[in-house]
Amino acid sequence: MNEIYLKLSAGHHLSVPEAEVLMMSLCQQQFNDHQLAFILGLFKTRIMDLNELSGFRTALMKLCIPVQLHKPTIDVCGTGGDNKNTFNISTLSAFVLAAAGIPVAKHGNFASTSVSGSSDILKYFGYNFRSTEAELNDDLAENDLCFIHAPLFHPALKNVGPVRKGLKTNTLFNLMGPLVNPAQTEFKYVGVFNRSVARLYNFFLQAGTTRYCLVNSLDGYDEISLTSDVLITTNDSEQVIPRDELPFASIQAGAISGGSSIEDASKIFIAVLRNEATEAQRNVVVVNSAFAMQCYTRGSLSECIALCHESIVSEKAFQLFNRIIKN
Repeated sequence: MNEIYLKLSAGHHLSVPEAEVLMMSLCQQQFNDHQLAFILGLFKTRIMDLNELSGFRTALMKLCIPVQLHKPTIDVCGTGGDNKNTFNISTLSAFVLAAAGIPVAKHGNFASTSVSGSSDILKYFGYNFRSTEAELNDDLAENDLCFIHAPLFHPALKNVGPVRKGLKTNTLFNLMGPLVNPAQTEFKYVGVFNRSVARLYNFFLQAGTTRYCLVNSLDGYDEISLTSDVLITTNDSEQVIPRDELPFASIQAGAISGGSSIEDASKIFIAVLRNEATEAQRNVVVVNSAFAMQCYTRGSLSECIALCHESIVSEKAFQLFNRIIKN
């Protein structure tokens, strides 16, 4: 470990085995808090390479509690760490998609850099996190949606949580989150905070069998924000869609803010589900949901937009939310 530590300190990249050993050591508390903060800081100064990403993921999947689901699912999530403090777009998209018949296994956690992560908002509403594979499959069978709360299925990450939260910035663990869903979903819709991460994820995912869609709004959002041009990367192509070619009106950044408290975020969340949100708030949920649906079904974008819009305006997504929260 000392050799790996010195190699990192000298600015060198790690091999796959070295990265795996390092991640295992981080999660098993073989470094003190100061060393851990230093290592996380090193990865703030440069993007990790493909070998490091692969090694880190291998370690985290070995350490997690695996989940086998009974039907093909999509995960809808973002890296976070974009410092944009948007409301809970991907969590809302999970409800919109499931209400439209798309099976979702959403992997989520408490926020490390924003007001409200997916686990924060669900906990606020009284959701009881599922802790077993059987419970997750029951939810999926009944509602086409299960929520995999990361701390319950990645117990080893508890050891790095306090330092990560104390840094108040995105770390390498933000990059790992979308890739370490314990259910290893067959489909992924992932928002990333810059173009370099999109390219790294693309290199990693194209070697596997996952069907994926990676999105990055070029003004720095880890979702389709409708504030700028957006980079869309899939198994088949990489393209930048100009802002004026997206099928919704352009919006200002403040229109999709999550507010300054969990209470603010919760009001927006319910307003979207009840079709009482602003047009900008509803549209940004619909467009992200639609691209995720297209990833799963390979249908036309216009059809996917119509189905996701209907999921909200009919309040099917709200009804689904109520069923899940009450269980």
